[in-house]
Amino acid sequence: MNDELQSLIDKLEPRLRDAFLAAIRDLRNGIDMPALEAALRAGDIDRAVAALNIENSAFSSYLIERQAGYADAGAAVSEQITKRRAALPKRETTDLPSISSPLIPPTDEPPHPPTLAAPGGGNVNFRFDMSNPRAAEKIRSEAASRVVGYVSEQVDTARKVIADGFARGEGPTTIATDIAGRVNPLSGRREGGIIGLSDPQAGYVENMRRRLQSGDADEMMKVLGRFDKQGKWVPGSGMTLRDRRFDPAIKKAITAVAAGKPNPLSDDKISEMVAKYSDRLVARRAEDIARTETAQGVMSARAEAYQQALDKEGLPAEAVEKTWRHYGDPENARDTHEAIDGKTVTGINAPFFLPDGSVMLHSHDPAGGVKNNANCRCGTDFFLNFAYGLT
Repeated sequence: MNDELQSLIDKLEPRLRDAFLAAIRDLRNGIDMPALEAALRAGDIDRAVAALNIENSAFSSYLIERQAGYADAGAAVSEQITKRRAALPKRETTDLPSISSPLIPPTDEPPHPPTLAAPGGGNVNFRFDMSNPRAAEKIRSEAASRVVGYVSEQVDTARKVIADGFARGEGPTTIATDIAGRVNPLSGRREGGIIGLSDPQAGYVENMRRRLQSGDADEMMKVLGRFDKQGKWVPGSGMTLRDRRFDPAIKKAITAVAAGKPNPLSDDKISEMVAKYSDRLVARRAEDIARTETAQGVMSARAEAYQQALDKEGLPAEAVEKTWRHYGDPENARDTHEAIDGKTVTGINAPFFLPDGSVMLHSHDPAGGVKNNANCRCGTDFFLNFAYGLT
């Protein structure tokens, strides 16, 4: 990924992150709590889910931001292609007959053949065409599929939380609060709950609540972290995204429980701790989504910009070469991505075959799935040979 495109990604990431968080706030504020509690009292899970108002339309700004980022990236890449073509030396040929005019007196000098403007040189501008049906459908389908996935996941997670709550014998108000969170009296916004969380993250939130309520010192300690077999503290263990301002209260509670005293943490205090943890998980998820999907959009736009350049020049797919570049942190690198670092394939639609069996057209190709895309830092270089096929 060259510096210009990386700078574009750095600019686009916060915009997409904020758009995702705005969608989650919209979903949280759109919950009909009276209807939710009434449905839960009646044991009607379908009606309870309907009261959450989890709809695709909440992600409208997110969709717009995905499309805008795609357009910005495509325009930037097309500009790079234009500059590269203009910088190439003009191609000269002696294969054409000389041109003479009766108005110009003949000279003893040999005639000069004309200079061709293509390939190489000339004033050809490549503009990214968002009205191109292929480009429009590409970003529309990718972004829409993500929204459908987010909404479906939220509905499934809500159903699971409701079912688990009923299984534990919890009341309607408790289950509703576990899902929707609580309204902060200062901000007027809902905090906590599971709206916006992935299914695994919803499990983390439930684990934190269960541990703090357990009255078991060992279980409560898992919120803070753990010691190894030698009695040394393990850095990075525990629920690392917890609000550490609550750590003194948790330590005090652990000490009390270990001494055989009642757990001093009230349910309200635990709910406050869990709500802060939930909000931090949502924020982390928004960052991960923005990083992953911005890179996907930029790389997809890059591929489309080169395809449009091929179309404009009348060149075949084989005129483009692609090279996989691994730029990630070596300590956390994917072995499969390191294995194909520097691999070059010929043809804009030629795939990269990864050692794990994945097949991707370029880095960040959604076809590679989460395992190849989440927080990936790889890039793919494209080279367009404007003189392809000429001898």
